[in-house]
Amino acid sequence: MALTRMQKVDLNEAPLAEAIKTRDENGRTFAYLEGWYVVREANRIFGVDHWDRITLTTQCVWQGKYQGQPACTYTARVRICIRAGAHSFVREGSGVGHGQGNHPGEAHGQALKAAETDATKRALATLGAPFGLTLYEHEPKTVDKPEERQNATTPKETLKAGLNGSKPRAQYWALRGPDGETKACYSSPLLSCSALRRMIEGTTDAGTLEAIYMQNRRLLARLVAERPDLKSDTDRHYAEILSALFQTRLKTLTQSQIKPGAKPEQAANGAEVQTANQQPALPVRMHDASWGAAVTS
Repeated sequence: MALTRMQKVDLNEAPLAEAIKTRDENGRTFAYLEGWYVVREANRIFGVDHWDRITLTTQCVWQGKYQGQPACTYTARVRICIRAGAHSFVREGSGVGHGQGNHPGEAHGQALKAAETDATKRALATLGAPFGLTLYEHEPKTVDKPEERQNATTPKETLKAGLNGSKPRAQYWALRGPDGETKACYSSPLLSCSALRRMIEGTTDAGTLEAIYMQNRRLLARLVAERPDLKSDTDRHYAEILSALFQTRLKTLTQSQIKPGAKPEQAANGAEVQTANQQPALPVRMHDASWGAAVTS
């Protein structure tokens, strides 16, 4: 399938912690995403006019009385068709829905819509993390450094905290590698900034660094939108400083990979190297006045 680079990035993004709901059923606790959320994500990632939902079959498998009211159960089979450039691909899913109301029409309407929604979510879940695929993971990801392990969590661990009865984290800040894999999730945006800076400075290949930037630009956008107070002593937002560090590091790596004998203004792939002035690197010590905390690398 010919998805764009940004769509591939989005399909590796786990849902926000606050979007994950839970319900108790037959003595077990299940995690799920609501129907409106997965439809909104599909519209955002693929575009409103680039995907369709087709209901293939519906069937009423039971109807009767429940607690003195008309009730029924439906099953549904749904097909999702996605158009990506000149290519298209399909996913299918089955679902079940229950309905109960003051009259049979209300019960049947509820059950039918619930079954279609359930089937839609199951079909979209096959496309990746933003549609709830990560809710089926059994092994949480880990981080390597002990100090990061103490302050980091994963989407699965966030969910597990909620399933065990404790209050789940309202937010987490996911750091991704060049392949889109989640390296770690931090409860503190300061720690995510510090870890991203170390990742930038530790990368020695220009192509890998560019991929890291593509995978983490949504994180930078979130930092600006949700934590506008994260600024350095020079009143620059950490996301701006990290973006500048990306550019500076990319320029340095690109120039170091120029073929011997090539013109100074040309990189190994023949592309022209920009000669813009270097931006200041991220400060080693970052302060958050609102938290009264600091992160030191």
